[in-house]
Amino acid sequence: MLKKGFFIILFLFVAKLFAQHPLYVHLTEKDGLPDIEFYGVLEDKDGFIWLAADKGLYRYDGKTFKNYSHPQKRGLSVFGLKFDNNGRLWCNNISGQYFYVEDDKLKLFADLKHNTGGQLASFFFREKSLVVSCYPKMFQVDFLTKEETDLSKSNELVGYGFKEQDTIFKIIGDTLKSSTNKTLFKVKQNLTNDNGKYSWNHKYIHNKLLLFGYDYYVEEQKILFSKDGKLRDLKLHSYDKKIKIVDVFVDDDLVWFITNSGIYIYKYLGSDFKFETIFFKGEEITSVIKDKKDNYWISTLRSGIYIIPNKHIQNHKLPKGFGNITALERVDRDQIIIGSTKGKLAIVNTDTNKVVTLDSLSHKKVFTIANNGKKEVYVCFANKSFILDKTNHYKIKPTKVGEFHKFSNAKDISVIDSTRFVMSSYSSAYIWNRFDLSHTNLNVKRSYTSHYSPSKKEIYVGYVDGVEMYNEDLISTEIKLNGQSIFAIDIEETEDGVIWISTFKDGIIGVKNGKVVANYTIKNGLLSNQTNTIKADGIYLWVVTDKAIQKFNTRSKTFENLTKKDGITSFNISDIVVLDDKVYFGSNKGLFQIDKKGAFKKHILLDFYFTNVLVEDESVEIKSKYNLPSDVNKIQFQFHTNGFFSEDDVHYQYRLKGASDNWTYVTDNSQQITFNSLSAGKYDFQLKGLVTSNELETPVKTIHIKINQPFYKDWWFIVLCILTGGVIIVTYYKNKLRLKENEKQLQLEKAAKDKELVFLKLENLSSQMNPHFIFNALNSIQDYILLNQRNLASDYLGKFADLIRMYLHHSTKGNISLSEEIEALSQYLELEKLRFEDSLDYQINLSNEIDSEIIEIPTMLIQPYVENALKHGLLHKKDNRNLSISFSLEEKQQNLLCNITDNGVGRKKASELKAKRIQSHQSFASKATNDRLDLLNYGKEYKTSIKIIDLYTKEGEAAGTQVLISIPYTKL
Repeated sequence: MLKKGFFIILFLFVAKLFAQHPLYVHLTEKDGLPDIEFYGVLEDKDGFIWLAADKGLYRYDGKTFKNYSHPQKRGLSVFGLKFDNNGRLWCNNISGQYFYVEDDKLKLFADLKHNTGGQLASFFFREKSLVVSCYPKMFQVDFLTKEETDLSKSNELVGYGFKEQDTIFKIIGDTLKSSTNKTLFKVKQNLTNDNGKYSWNHKYIHNKLLLFGYDYYVEEQKILFSKDGKLRDLKLHSYDKKIKIVDVFVDDDLVWFITNSGIYIYKYLGSDFKFETIFFKGEEITSVIKDKKDNYWISTLRSGIYIIPNKHIQNHKLPKGFGNITALERVDRDQIIIGSTKGKLAIVNTDTNKVVTLDSLSHKKVFTIANNGKKEVYVCFANKSFILDKTNHYKIKPTKVGEFHKFSNAKDISVIDSTRFVMSSYSSAYIWNRFDLSHTNLNVKRSYTSHYSPSKKEIYVGYVDGVEMYNEDLISTEIKLNGQSIFAIDIEETEDGVIWISTFKDGIIGVKNGKVVANYTIKNGLLSNQTNTIKADGIYLWVVTDKAIQKFNTRSKTFENLTKKDGITSFNISDIVVLDDKVYFGSNKGLFQIDKKGAFKKHILLDFYFTNVLVEDESVEIKSKYNLPSDVNKIQFQFHTNGFFSEDDVHYQYRLKGASDNWTYVTDNSQQITFNSLSAGKYDFQLKGLVTSNELETPVKTIHIKINQPFYKDWWFIVLCILTGGVIIVTYYKNKLRLKENEKQLQLEKAAKDKELVFLKLENLSSQMNPHFIFNALNSIQDYILLNQRNLASDYLGKFADLIRMYLHHSTKGNISLSEEIEALSQYLELEKLRFEDSLDYQINLSNEIDSEIIEIPTMLIQPYVENALKHGLLHKKDNRNLSISFSLEEKQQNLLCNITDNGVGRKKASELKAKRIQSHQSFASKATNDRLDLLNYGKEYKTSIKIIDLYTKEGEAAGTQVLISIPYTKL
């Protein structure tokens, strides 16, 4: 008995009340918060959050903070955030300046420093004027004229003023006076019986006035509340009067007293206030609001901004050093037991929130906890296992030797009845009998989870390589999804008899009678295919994924979701316990509970707006219509929805009518859409927002886009092209007719020129075989005969005959090969050498790159110039007569260069000798040769040209003549 009493004392000693607190998000400078010292927070109709800070006025859209300032503003800090009847945001500063926001700019309304005297005055709005209350007077300023009107009498010292509907109140000393538009100020009530000097403020709670004033001299708070038509002292339980009330926030039937040491929350019961809890104890709170999506914004004087996304999700503060929670189990109507990574165990009373830390049994991780429904709780650690006696304050229950090791290292325990359990361990799955300590192996391989179905008497086990179902005779069947093995994390059963399996990558799978009957993934409601712990709750199934906690209604097949926007800081949840009105979750961030009824907030969808439009990566004005040039093919639209974590709650769909009528989801919940290759045409870009469940959507916003066609596709250009084409066709055929006429004329001219060319060939032939040359040749033959040199005469005559035959043969051709031309020149020079009595030396040279057999040149072209060199240059020389003929190719054009060089008397001396002759005859038909050159060059790209160069010695005496003939050639 003494021992039991000692244990009870010890049990009470370790029991502590750990207060619940809503899960919250703490915004600090690390999150981009521009300050840590804030004096007020408000939300406007568009969902923007406005913050009055020590460093100025800021607007928050859920992503970025924008500062608003004015060039005439004195100091940085602003206070007193309020909206007027037109929805404009107002603020003031200690310097007596009053500002409002309009057209996205901070505008100065009035500078009232002469009236406020350096006080931070309170203000409100009355019809078309601003009313300012600052000790010792109250006055109003007309919005239009800026005219100031004093609302206080000369003998009054106004401490505080406020307005309710059409009534204005002012506090003078300890007296409250009121006035309407039709009545003067009249005494309403004396407020206090002491001599305290209070700094007053007010709030209406369900149409009842609450006044709260703080005496800074004695540091004491006074609270007055309307009761029976009078303001009476209000005493709040669990509240210290030394703590200053800064403001009051009314949340349905809860009243939040905002103080410089936390938020005291009371339930309003008509006339009484019942204490509920304290939030942010010790923090200097300055303001609280609830936004359109039921997020609570709390501004502080030293710690930035706190956001409570969901007050129905409460966090339990556990003993220091308890560790991350790894296992939960309900052990009684109002009790759950929790285990941690550090081997700690504790009992949580779900009614009183008391936490009882149990004796340390191990320092290793708690794997699983099971309750047999009677008096025993089974706890499995990483290294050992124990049975706890619920009737003996969860002390270790004495057992037989070797009893515990039977379920050591169990990953999961499923209760069959009070004595039999299904154990899932690292090496096998088996049934353990608590009564006779026997065990029956189901399979010898690693298992992770198990479930026993009492209604079907079936066992389900999730192994390392799949899920098996065992009937009452323990005959196994593998359950497969689409012919593939299932890799299970957790197994549960809802009241409709469906077995639900949580998987690594296939979402949740419903099984009935050993067959898969349902599979839920991101395609039909899940927010992620990677699911974790699940828990049955009647017709509901609680599902944890890596992105959300989801409540699945198995009848309506619908999901409700709790995400990080609800304040859930971790989805690494190890276990779940379901109670009647609450659900408990154990995680690496501690223990938190969800109120089943209030946790799932009603969806509110704020409208989105366009933040930027970029054309070819250049920002342009945002408008509803764009008329763009043809060279534009890239357009980007950026948009945003205001609100805390709005990107987690809103999805977007778009379509580009003109290209497609199908709606497309914006991928990865991005807030921009880019079209990279738009062709010319008219388009309607349409965008809408939807809540996650798709039950609500915003109105569709449309932007009209016209990308003009290239000028060459416009009608006027096409018409112009047709006309131009017609002109070109007409001109073409006219030119074609003209060309045909020209061609006909050219053919006639060519025929004439061919005729003329034949005549010129005959002339050239006659010049080459002129009577003088024939006479000299015949004289040479006669001399040989007379001198009885018949062999020489015969040889000479043969060569002469060959030359005449060759000339006659060449005269029938237009072109001859270079080798034929050289042969004719050689024959001719041989005859001339005999006539010159062997006093003539000549050379014919050919460059290596020339193949004389395949190169063709005009016939009868070179020989006249060779003859000219002999008769006019070398003939007048007595001896040492040299003639050089060389052929080479010109580099710049496709011409053959013939170089004829002699060392004769030169053209000048030859002309003089010719002039002295009594009778002159033409050495060869030079005019015919020139005419022939003109005919050869007619209509040709490469032309034949003649260049004659007089050669001189260093002393200036004639040294001969050089003739350069550039001849276009062809190849055979």
